[in-house]
Amino acid sequence: MSHHFDSAADRADGRINLCDLYAFPGAPGTTAVVLTVNPDAGRSSPTSFRPDALYEFALATDGGTSEDIALRLTFTDPDETGQQQVQVRRADGPDARTGAEGTPLGEGRTGKVFSLTGDGLAWAGVAADPFTADGAAIGVFLQALREGRYTPNAFTASPSNAFAGRDVTAIALQLPDAALGSAQLSLWARISVFDHVPQRQVNRIGQAMFRPLFFNPPDTETQLDALNAASPATDSDAYGERVRDLAGIVARLAGLPDPATHAAKVAAAFLPDVVTYRPGQPAAFHPVDGNGRALGDNAFDIAVAVFAGSTLGNASTPRPATPEFPYLSAPQPADLPPLIDYFRSPQPATQ
Repeated sequence: MSHHFDSAADRADGRINLCDLYAFPGAPGTTAVVLTVNPDAGRSSPTSFRPDALYEFALATDGGTSEDIALRLTFTDPDETGQQQVQVRRADGPDARTGAEGTPLGEGRTGKVFSLTGDGLAWAGVAADPFTADGAAIGVFLQALREGRYTPNAFTASPSNAFAGRDVTAIALQLPDAALGSAQLSLWARISVFDHVPQRQVNRIGQAMFRPLFFNPPDTETQLDALNAASPATDSDAYGERVRDLAGIVARLAGLPDPATHAAKVAAAFLPDVVTYRPGQPAAFHPVDGNGRALGDNAFDIAVAVFAGSTLGNASTPRPATPEFPYLSAPQPADLPPLIDYFRSPQPATQ
């Protein structure tokens, strides 16, 4: 769900499984970007970051799909207490598109806030998963669409959240708006690993719910692997037909008056798979005309409504941001079975 456990590689190693991406105003005059990784950390996946991986926020300052800023984080092996040393670098221009180098901004330890050059802040560690979703309902709904049935009653009046009581690892950065520019940005995140030479990108994320709505494992895992390894620049050409086809199906089954127009609007909303954000403006997630994504935005319900053409979803209300950086809630694991067991089950689901 969102980007949780949606490929074989993700299920094998949660440390390279991106979950969700957020961008919103932080302290006055700053932008906060947050990336969550490791779904169900501590239970289904580790609570550490992969030492041979590169975690990146990629930004296109012209609002396009060619990045000219990369904020890069690397981690050491965990020590005897489980903590890792983390280093933050920034690359600009063509150097932002590949490689692992950049100007050092700061260094610290997981679980602790540390300063970055230019009045920035950084943090990486374990937090409560801020994403909420009714995983069972969306699984039933999408399976019915594949069978030619429209079942909005899959979403009941009782809010449900598959991620309540589950944790993630997360990266949070806070940077002055002036360091990013005042124009609309495109933002996405990616993970590369260095277990092979050259560097190999293995995961990418932009908008919430793009993958679970339009790619349903196990039959789409080859396409997901290609999506995760690619740049947003190819998304519209590579996946536009797929998105329009699925949106057209839901429009016809729902009886919408103009399925073709609806399908085109859905494709324009979700492609390319990036988060758009204008620094200094309030954050509000919406795939068509939103600005960034706040931690308290109900991205599940909003994305399902854009896809279906009407409000269907009913996830529980997400936690609002906490007042201080890194804005995430503290870990609060409940006594629950591993979430990955559900995603490995033969029952229909979107992962």
